[in-house]
Order: sequence, then structure tokens, then C-alpha cells
Amino acid sequence: MLLSGKNITADKARKMGLVDQLVDPLGPGLKTPQEQTIEYLEEVAVGVAKDLANKKIPVIREKSFRLKQNDWVLMGLGPVRKMIYNTATKRVQKQSKNFYPAPFKIIECVKTGIEQGSDAGYQAEAQSFGKLVMTSESKALIGLYNGHLLCKKNQFGSPEKEVKKLAILGAGLMGPGIAQVSVDKGLTTILKDTTEDGISRGHENVYKSFNTKVKEKAMTSFERDAIMSNLSIQTDYSGFESADMVIEAVFEDLNIKRQVLKEVEAVIPPHCIFATNTSALSIRDIAAASKRPEKVIGMHYFSPVDKMQLLEIITTDKTSKDTLASAVNVALKQGKTVITVKDGPGFYTTRCMGCLFVESLRLLQEGVAVTKIDSLARSFGFHVGPFMLTDEVGIDIGLHISEMLCKVFGSRYEGGNLEIVKTMVEKGLKGRKSGKGFFVYGKMNVNPEVEEILKKYRVTAPSSVSSEYDMQYRLMSRCINESVMCLQEGIIATPLEGDIGAVFGYGFPPVHGGPFRFVDTFGAERLVSLMKRFEDVYGNQFTPCQLLLDHVKDHSKRFYQSSPSLHL
Repeated sequence: MLLSGKNITADKARKMGLVDQLVDPLGPGLKTPQEQTIEYLEEVAVGVAKDLANKKIPVIREKSFRLKQNDWVLMGLGPVRKMIYNTATKRVQKQSKNFYPAPFKIIECVKTGIEQGSDAGYQAEAQSFGKLVMTSESKALIGLYNGHLLCKKNQFGSPEKEVKKLAILGAGLMGPGIAQVSVDKGLTTILKDTTEDGISRGHENVYKSFNTKVKEKAMTSFERDAIMSNLSIQTDYSGFESADMVIEAVFEDLNIKRQVLKEVEAVIPPHCIFATNTSALSIRDIAAASKRPEKVIGMHYFSPVDKMQLLEIITTDKTSKDTLASAVNVALKQGKTVITVKDGPGFYTTRCMGCLFVESLRLLQEGVAVTKIDSLARSFGFHVGPFMLTDEVGIDIGLHISEMLCKVFGSRYEGGNLEIVKTMVEKGLKGRKSGKGFFVYGKMNVNPEVEEILKKYRVTAPSSVSSEYDMQYRLMSRCINESVMCLQEGIIATPLEGDIGAVFGYGFPPVHGGPFRFVDTFGAERLVSLMKRFEDVYGNQFTPCQLLLDHVKDHSKRFYQSSPSLHL
């Protein structure tokens, strides 16, 4: 519990012997639920204190959170204790990859307390806490915590009409997940698809998700059935005339999305909002097919929808404030962490993640192994590397997005040769969903077919920028520079939303607090110096954006002007 910071329920704590007694939140015959809880808790606590004083309750409980006698005997042996400390340290190293210093300090404090006594242990704890709270890791994590809380609030006011009935178009990859997080929060939801088979599979996927929770005893079968009663499935537009919001999650094709928008607008009421789920298509281009573009907005969900916290809400210059307030309100009901961004190619998260991918592809061409490139990303703090991430997203989707962004941004966005990825897609290597991509799933080996494809596209790596450090920062600097450029262009409004989007959207390492806090910690001058070396070799793909250069000129400039404090 110390090492993981894991929360447990009150009931479990009682069963473990960690606490002695539970107090029902609702005491009898009091005013508000909060007052009931406080007054009843006080009443029970006073009663327990009196019983302890009168020796009606023994101070030493029969069942308590203590080591058994045999365990104490073993703990009395120095070699056994040493083995336990070493085992715990190795486990922490494996799980934390040495990025987080606190778990190691916890082991040290426990060791000090056991070896030198409680007073020494508490003293070590106080001193360690004082040191840890001043670290860059602490500032990064506190900043993310505060940012996460802020992105869980609707900063755009209450919508004129609350969304109570939701309709979702498309029961393929994303639709069922969106339906799941909606009905789970009590929203009456229609899930529509064009075929009976498609809609049946979608319904089954939603049911399976809740049924898994029943099997894990996280909910009862009655709760599952009550939640599922909020969901209806169909292949036509019946019921759409009373929908408050439609979320479209059809195939990532501009013409299809425009066609669906026209069909929907013919049946929905005037107040109904149309939200399109897309990772890169322009919301402005989709809204061009609408008779009421002020009611059109982008809602970019991440897969799997039920597990990924972030939702990127995209507005155009015609999106009304009420439409934005409604979309944010629905997202927060669904339990999402929300960032709002302006419409633009790739929005924010896709645009930054794309840079990481195209540079990874160039390293691959230069002869660096798939596993090595993924390892470079993980050693920076990413949970998974760019190739495993692309396999998860879908290589065909990654290709589509990369081609679109390269076309829009030109040579500045280029990197590795996209013909490599195009050939993979033509051969059916689309990632995890096809069983093969950069990796072979089931075996989790690097796919030898990729090596065969690469033979045609090999290039010589420039020795001046090919050390492990340089390769790692070629990946990271492009990604970070793109984030800062998005702030410069007004795609994102604040560094905080940029950091939350990066960490919760495409897995930027939390230990660094996001790309903007990383620049503050690492130093803009140091980052720009690295990029200029890379720029000399590769050109404008590594040209630092103006906002980064401004931070170099003015050494007092920071994206965060003060250290974050923990507000509870």
C-alpha cells in the first residue's frame, strides 16, 4: 500500500483489520446528508473513546493489522530482512523504471524504522518528504493533479438546455465505447448503425463490458441491467426527433461524415447539437455541409473509450458558446478529462503524436531496430514506444493521418518515408487489429515482414546526430516543439491544457509533467541548442518555433511562472 499509493474501500480496510469500525454515512433523523455524516460520526467516535476509557473495548484487538508471530520471528533475522528490502527495491525498479524517487525513499524509511527504531524511521520520513517535495518530479505531478482537477470542471457555464437524450451513429470501433460511458452515467442513449450485424455486435460489446464488472463483483447484475436499459439500438433514425445531441462516430472519411450530417439534420430538432468524433479531419470542412454550423462541434475520443480519460473538444469560429458548454457538460458526465482546442489539421494531440511517428520512421530507415526506438521512448518515460502505440491505433489510420498532415504542413512535417507504411497496409499489416503490424501479436515479436520491406528504403544515418542521446531527443524535440507551436498558433489556450492533453492523450511521461513543464525544467536554451544541431542535418523539421526562441532570448520567461502548490 505504501509503495503503490493504492486506495482501498472502507469495507476492505475493516476486513484487513486496518480499521476497527465503520460508520454508516447516514445517521438517523438528522438534517442534510453532510450534517448526518458529521454528527453521527462524532457520536460514534465519542462512544468508542468512552468504551476504551472504561475498558469495554480492549486496546489490543484479536484481529488487527499486524504481522503473525512466525513472521516476526523471521523479520528478526538480518539476512531475511535484507532479502525483503532487496526484493521490494527490485520490484519498484521494474515497475517505476527508476523515474519516480518516492518509492525508493519509502523503502529506506521503512528500513530505518525497523533497523533503528520508530523515532529514527519517522525522522527519516520527515526529512525524505522535505527533499522529495522540492524535486522536479513532485512539481510535475502536482501540476498534473491541479490541471486534471481544472479540466474536470465546466469553465464555459451551464448550457441553455441540458442534454438528456443522446444518439450515437456508428457501432464500429468507437461508437460502443461512447455508448458505454454514456449509459453508465445515466444518459438515455440510442446507438445506430446501418446493419443488423453491426448494431448487434455493438450492443454485445457494451453488454460484455458491464458483464465483466459483474464477474469481478464491481457491480451487481441488477445494476448492469438497469444501466443497459438506458441503451436502445436501431438501424434507422427513429427517436432522433427528440435527441438533444448526436455524436457521429462513423468511418474517418470527409464525404461520409458530411453525408451523415445532412441526413441527421433532416430529422433532429432545432436545438440538437451535432458532434463529430474524428482524430484529424477538419471540423470546419465537416460543418460546411451543415445548415446550422453553430451547432456543430468536434469531440475526439481516444480508444479504448472506457479507459482513456481524455476528450479533446474542437471548436470552429462558428461554433456557439452554448454548443461548447453543452459538449463539455456531456463529456464531464461521461467522466472525461476535457481540453478544448481550436480547429486545425490534427487538432492538438494527433498533430504532436504524428511528429513522433514520422521521426521514428526515419530512425527505422537509418537502421535503428524497432525495439531500440521503442526503448528510447520508454527510457524517456513513455509507457509504450511509438511503434507499439501505432499498432494499437491502427497503421492504416496512422498512415492516413500522416499523409494528411504532411500535405498540409509540407516539408516541415516530414520525416521517414511513408511508402514504408503504405506497403505495410497494402500487405494487410494494420497493427493489433489484424494480428500483425510492427509486431506480431500473440508472440509479441518484431514482425520480420517489416524488415523485408525496409530493405528497399534504407538510408545512411548521419554520425553527427546518431548517439542514443541524440536519437532520443530527435524524437522528443519534434514532439515538444509541435506542442509549443500549437500554443503559439492558438490551437490550445494554455500550457496547462497542452500538458494535460499530451499526458492523457498520447502518453507523454507524467514524470516530466507534460511538454511545457518539461521545457521549463530542461531549459528552452538547452532544447533549442539541440534542435539547431539537428536542423543543420535535416533542415526545417527541427527549426525551433518562435515561442521557444522567445524563451531563449528572455531567460525569465516560463510557461509556468511559479511552482505548483497542492490544493485539496
